[in-house]
Amino acid sequence: MEIQFNGAVREVTGSKHLITTDEGKRILLDCGMYQGKGLETDGMNRDLGFEPKDIDHIILTHAHIDHSGLIPYVFKQGFNGSVICTSATRDLCSIMLVDSGFIQERDIYFFNKKRARKGLPPVKPLYSKKD
Repeated sequence: MEIQFNGAVREVTGSKHLITTDEGKRILLDCGMYQGKGLETDGMNRDLGFEPKDIDHIILTHAHIDHSGLIPYVFKQGFNGSVICTSATRDLCSIMLVDSGFIQERDIYFFNKKRARKGLPPVKPLYSKKD
């Protein structure tokens, strides 16, 4: 078994740990969003450190955004596996991830103003409430 740490290393947020079994299964333990650092955080969230299409399953420990917040993004990037979690976590995520998409849609305007001041092109949110 091999474990690759793709988030929450020397950080509090962004929990993502890729487990590759001896049989070749690739399981992502949590799929968390980095929070709280503006432009730097956006880049950290977009650079996953793995190809979503190569992941077989996501095991979600709980619904906090720093553990679940990138699930819609990895689906947009090609993940087609299953998400394994408790029913309570699923129910909370069905509300929290829609809200996260709404917040991203609302905040992208201000985020892109900061990017423009640095000479960077505008970007789209990681995902929207529709995703």
